[in-house]
Amino acid sequence: MSDCLIVGGGIIGMMSARSLALSGAKVTLLDQNKCAQESSWAGGGIISPLYPWKYDKLTNELSQASQLVYEQLCVQIFEDTGLDPQYLKSGLLMMDEFDTVEAKSWMQDHQLNYQVHEDGALFEHIAQVRNPRLLKALKADVISRGVTIIEQTKVEQLLVRNDQSLGVKTPYKNYLSDSVVVCSGAWSSQWLELTQEVFPVKGQMIVLKSDPGVVNHIILDQGRYIIPRKDGRILVGSTMQNVGFDRSIDEQTRQSLHEFASKRFSSLAKAEVEHHWSGFRPASKSSKVLLGKHANFDNVYLNTGHFRNGLNMAPESAKRITQLITNEN
Repeated sequence: MSDCLIVGGGIIGMMSARSLALSGAKVTLLDQNKCAQESSWAGGGIISPLYPWKYDKLTNELSQASQLVYEQLCVQIFEDTGLDPQYLKSGLLMMDEFDTVEAKSWMQDHQLNYQVHEDGALFEHIAQVRNPRLLKALKADVISRGVTIIEQTKVEQLLVRNDQSLGVKTPYKNYLSDSVVVCSGAWSSQWLELTQEVFPVKGQMIVLKSDPGVVNHIILDQGRYIIPRKDGRILVGSTMQNVGFDRSIDEQTRQSLHEFASKRFSSLAKAEVEHHWSGFRPASKSSKVLLGKHANFDNVYLNTGHFRNGLNMAPESAKRITQLITNEN
């Protein structure tokens, strides 16, 4: 029996597992497939909301607090595991919307400055991580801290007695715990009734083979982005499609993403598309993060519905859910 049972092994689940383990809790993490293979792996790794003034107060609070600790967190995980998350403060060049009344007002209120650039506004403090590498390192880190990870195990439902959860039921066995933390992303509403339904929003992305120095900053324009990695590869994304759990990719989208990058960097027109994939962002009907206690159960906690911002909110989201659980137990 565990102190805490975490359902979902993406960035939110594993960061929560790490935080809870550091607090002294005995943690078991269940994932229906393999850890870190869904939205957390598929995203771009930008440690910031794309247009922060479009998000609610909680999203920005979680993001800003996480930004402050991400660099040292990656350094610590690298030291502990030998796996480099490739944290890189590459800056973000925003080519649109930064000069709207809404954006200017928000930046003034938050004392956020940028450098005027010929193509837009350069936010030098914005960083990125190579998210698949961060996730690989994070998995090794939580295992070393005593977290039990059980993969290929789909949770079917809570085990309930009165207003308490006893744990969860899976096709193979029941897992018992004092607390359950829901970190299932886009799948959260498939096994648990939530006041605000969580559903998938598909995004397609491509990666281009290029050389270091072709793109120096993250580029943001028209809701899409171009992300330069340390080795010269260029990540380009992302679409927004409300199509359920349809993983398909299509040639039209691949061409559209490639053209988006090529119009801004002509040398990328001939760059090879090395990979084209899709992922499912966990959106909520309220468009807000679900972070806190479940309305119907005293010992079930929600850490889901982060939409496009799971990675950049993960450290603070994990900290807050840990504080909530440990203060109540």
